[in-house]
Amino acid sequence: MQLANVDVRGEGVLLEPTFKEFIDKLALAKPEWTFTFDYVKDGRYTTSRCMQQGRQVPEDAKYATRMSVTQNNIHLGVLGIQRNVSGDADKKWSLTVSSDNIQSRRGDTTKTVNMASAIRNAKTYLKCPSLGKVVYERASDVVNRYSNALNRLEVAIERGYLLPSREGAQILLNAFVRNQTPDTHLLSEFSEAMHNPKFENALSEYMLAQHMKHLHTIPICLMDGLYAFFTDNELLQSLDRAAKSEPQLVPFEALPLEWQNRLAVLQLMEDNEVVKDVGYRVDADNFLIVK
Repeated sequence: MQLANVDVRGEGVLLEPTFKEFIDKLALAKPEWTFTFDYVKDGRYTTSRCMQQGRQVPEDAKYATRMSVTQNNIHLGVLGIQRNVSGDADKKWSLTVSSDNIQSRRGDTTKTVNMASAIRNAKTYLKCPSLGKVVYERASDVVNRYSNALNRLEVAIERGYLLPSREGAQILLNAFVRNQTPDTHLLSEFSEAMHNPKFENALSEYMLAQHMKHLHTIPICLMDGLYAFFTDNELLQSLDRAAKSEPQLVPFEALPLEWQNRLAVLQLMEDNEVVKDVGYRVDADNFLIVK
C-alpha cells in the first residue's frame, strides 16, 4: 500500500523494499511531509537490485533509492539508501539524510545502517527553513533571472551579431570621427543592416536593458496568497542575515499603490518578460518591480 503523502512517479518504479520501510515509517510519523520520487528528474537514482540478499526483484521493475521531502511546497531535504562499502557482512546498505541543516566535516549528509537512527536523523534535520531564508532563496533567484534577462536583451548589439563586420564598423566610425568621406560600399552595406527591422528591434532591446539597469529593484514573491519581500535589499547580500530577519508578508491591498500598479501590469505579461519602468516577471508567483 502506498501512503497518501508518498508520491512515486514513473512506469514500473517501486521503492526499494528497505528504503520503502524507512519512508513509510516517516510518512506515518510526519503526515505533513510529502515524499516524492520523479523518474523523469531522478531516473539515475534507481537500481535493478535489492539491497537485501535473497530478495527477488519484480520483472521489469526499477527500484527508487532517493526521495525529495517537502512541506507546503518548501524543500526540506533528501532521503536515500545506498549500498554500504564495508567489510561487515551484516551492513549491506546505509540510509542517508541530506539537509542544509546538517553541518559537519563530512558535509550535509548523515549516513547510518540503523533504521531507528536514520528516522531520528530525518526528524532532527528535516525542518522548514525560516521565512527569511525562503524569501532570500526565492528573491535571489528572481534577481539572477532578471540579470540574465537583461543580458539576453543586450547580447545582439553588444556582440555585433547583426552587423556585417566589426572591422567595417570601426573603419566607418574612424571616417566619421575624422570627418572623412566614408567608403561608399561599406556605408551602403551598414546602412542596409541598420535599417533592418531585426537590428532596430535589437537596438530597442539593448536600450531597454541599459535603462532598466539604472533603476532600483525590489523582488517580490507570492507565497500562499501573500506577497513576500525584504524592505532592505542589502539582506540579499547575506544568507545568514536574511535567514534571521523578518521579511514583509502582506496581502496585495497592503502594498503601496505604486507597487500594486506595477504588479498588475506584470501579472498580464508573459513569463520572462521585462517591461520598461515596471519590472520583470519570472512566472505567476515571482516578480521584480523597479522604481
